[in-house]
Amino acid sequence: MSRYGLLARFSGPEALSEAARRLRERGYRRIDAFSPFPVPGLAAALGMRGTRLQWAALAGGLLGAAATYALILYSVVIDYPINVGGRALNAWPAYLVLAFEGGILGAALATFFGMLVGNRLPEYHHPVFNARTFSHAAGGGFFLLVEAADPRFRAEETQALLAALGAEHVEEVAP
Repeated sequence: MSRYGLLARFSGPEALSEAARRLRERGYRRIDAFSPFPVPGLAAALGMRGTRLQWAALAGGLLGAAATYALILYSVVIDYPINVGGRALNAWPAYLVLAFEGGILGAALATFFGMLVGNRLPEYHHPVFNARTFSHAAGGGFFLLVEAADPRFRAEETQALLAALGAEHVEEVAP
């Protein structure tokens, strides 16, 4: 039988964080955790890197503002120039509000699509949903998944290690 990995259920957030930290210390890298609420320190225990989403938002905001301002300049200077009361065609103070709004729109769109890409969404089905214990009907819980693709993964050794780290139940996950 082919397997995606092993799913271990823990009694609480502290046990989950400690097990993730100990697995990382032993060289496991392809691990993930599932919890009904955010657990402080769990991301660090899993070895997750910080997000770069703020840089995507900044780039989207700057690009949106620049594109909006360029569209305004094109329309009032090149495409349809109108002399209103003798003012210059490039009356930039009047156009800053629209450019600011274009920047907000660009930042929002970049953040939305950056979040989708960063979370590898849409993912319509994850193999962990094949596990019997991983369901809302089972009462939720704190789960740690060790993927079979991890170089340190050996089914029997990893299962024994998870049990030694305090797992209440360890189950194979089919792909």
